[in-house]
Amino acid sequence: MPYEAARLLAYQSYQQWISIEFLSFNYFVIMGMVAITYTIWLKLVDTSRLIKILLLGSLCAVGFLIADIILIAYFGVAEYKIAPLPVEPPIFIVSVTKAPILYMLVYQYTSSWKSYALWASIGTAVLSFGLFPLYSLLGIFRLHHWNYFYQFLLMFTGGIIARGLLLWIISIEQSSSESSQVSSMFLGLQPVATKPLDNDKEDIINNDD
Repeated sequence: MPYEAARLLAYQSYQQWISIEFLSFNYFVIMGMVAITYTIWLKLVDTSRLIKILLLGSLCAVGFLIADIILIAYFGVAEYKIAPLPVEPPIFIVSVTKAPILYMLVYQYTSSWKSYALWASIGTAVLSFGLFPLYSLLGIFRLHHWNYFYQFLLMFTGGIIARGLLLWIISIEQSSSESSQVSSMFLGLQPVATKPLDNDKEDIINNDD
């Protein structure tokens, strides 16, 4: 796309966002949901495992954002009527906030693949068959050649892949830590230089003479 045409498109998108979308009723709906979601997460999150939990959420957010760009910007499976920010392609707030937070909480409160998959499927079903239809009814977004079951499969698969990647990263970290401990142990077992006995000292002096 030529530079001037891209600038014109960006300007038109911004004008539409600032005059129609920004501070509209639906805008307050999605931003209010974001505030509620983050408030709940901040009250429930286990700060002792914060790094791992945030890493899982980041993996989910990046994966969902890439999927949104590919499916929406290039294949046009959906259309956002209300965007949180005037950027192209638009960022769907569910993909970078609610879905990652859901999977972070599921990861925090589960300890096995079975329980994680069970609660992840329940939470994803609530988003896909509850929140998404509500947003569609309010006119926040519209589906084209897509349905809520496909959305469920996409988000559920993304959450499963994110947990798998997190466990793989943790295993690499643990292996590296164990290797470092073994190396330190062997270094500690190296013989220490012994102090020569008095007789040995006398022999050394006599030899010198």
